[in-house]
Amino acid sequence: MNRADILKAHASASMWARFLLARDPDSWVILDTETTGLGPQAEVVQIGVINGRGDVLMDNVLVRPMVPIEPDAARIHHITEEMAANAPSFLEVLPRLQDIVRNKLLVIYNAEYDLRLLAQSAQAHHTMSYLPYSGCDCAMLRYAEWVGEWNDYHNSFRWQKLAGGDHSALGDCIATLAVIEKMAGG
Repeated sequence: MNRADILKAHASASMWARFLLARDPDSWVILDTETTGLGPQAEVVQIGVINGRGDVLMDNVLVRPMVPIEPDAARIHHITEEMAANAPSFLEVLPRLQDIVRNKLLVIYNAEYDLRLLAQSAQAHHTMSYLPYSGCDCAMLRYAEWVGEWNDYHNSFRWQKLAGGDHSALGDCIATLAVIEKMAGG
């Protein structure tokens, strides 16, 4: 990757962020989840959603998973089995989440991961019901372009840790909005 291509990617990511922030803030949402782990059986244990203005739409809603919370995951997000034991199930939370994201653009930091975990949670409850969003964009991939650190081994821009995230779903939504605002500034 040459310097001109890196600068072009940076400019493109900045333009994406400016375009996003210029949209109606009620037409898009930032979503984040905390999960029981990383694997193919892991499920969502917490959901946060804000709109483009930063208004809180789901405030660290706990979800009772059907699988145990792995110790490594609990060490990161500090959600325990006891905390989630009396929380609503994914099926009980899903209608509210569907209403919030309906016909909205989803912006997620590491969209592939969060969408996979939401799908795994739905599958664990034997439902095909899913999220009726209008589109999805990955803020992590855009931020990687903006930072511009090329990784020859992976032939892509190096993924960046979410600056300012606190490993709560809502905290990571707020940090994602801050990253988008930073990118829009240049």
